[in-house]
This record gives sequence, structure tokens and C-alpha cells, in this order.
Amino acid sequence: MKIETKFFGIQEINEQEIIDFKHGIPGFEDIYKYYVTEYSPGSPFKVMQAIENPGLAFILIQFGDVIPGYAIDLGDEVTGELKLEKPEDAMVYAIVSIPGELAKATVNLAAPLVINTRIKLGKQIILNNPAYGLRHPLFEEKPAQPKPASIAK
Repeated sequence: MKIETKFFGIQEINEQEIIDFKHGIPGFEDIYKYYVTEYSPGSPFKVMQAIENPGLAFILIQFGDVIPGYAIDLGDEVTGELKLEKPEDAMVYAIVSIPGELAKATVNLAAPLVINTRIKLGKQIILNNPAYGLRHPLFEEKPAQPKPASIAK
């Protein structure tokens, strides 16, 4: 199947890899079908392209790449809705926001996307954990390095 994408033009995709968000994503409740692909080879980023809207795509990163050793309790309602039988069937992504320059990128850790990779079913969930914010900096801010002193001649 060929689809038009926001970042990569026309792409050939495998229809079996389309992920169904039965209730859409908050703010995009009328769009249900998405396709996840690599942003570029070796990159930690993924692109989740809306099938029904070529202009809609989200940049994603695996939750564990931002918060190593994270643990999320999905609860019976979410695991039942996504038909998750084993933890390894779940892939958890955070949506990345890039407000102009990459160094200022943030990730939404408060509302990750959970995808059952076995049956291609997804849902955005809202976490009640104050440690996971809406605009968590993706990159650590490094303190400014002092400039070497100049000697006047």
C-alpha cells in the first residue's frame, strides 16, 4: 500500500503494520490509523504517520530511552483494552515536541503512547505520576563553559 507522508513523501508500507487507535489520540479523535517507521537508520526517533491525514505525523522516542529503568503500571483496563497478554508485546513511546531548535526539544512523559506490537492496537494513556511531566527536556542543559581569559596587548 502507498501512502503520502509528512516527512518522506510517498512511501510503500505493509498494511499489516498499521496501528489502530480505536478512540484516536486526544486532539485527533477522528484519526484512527497510524504507521510507525524509523526517522532515519540508527536514530532513536520514530515517526508515527497518520494514514488518513498526510499532514499529521508525530515524532516519537521510546519511553525507556528518556527515562532508563522506567516502570508504568498500565492497569487492567488498559491491558484489557489493548489485549496485552505479555509485557514484551507492549511498546511505550513518548511524543517529542521540537519548538524550533532541536536542543530545546521536550517529550510528553505524562501521556505516553502504548502499542500492542503483536496485534497493532494502540492507545494514549494519561499517567498520574508527578515524576512524568508534559514537557520534559529531551536533552540535558549543560552549564555554560567559562570563556578563556583574553590577554590585552
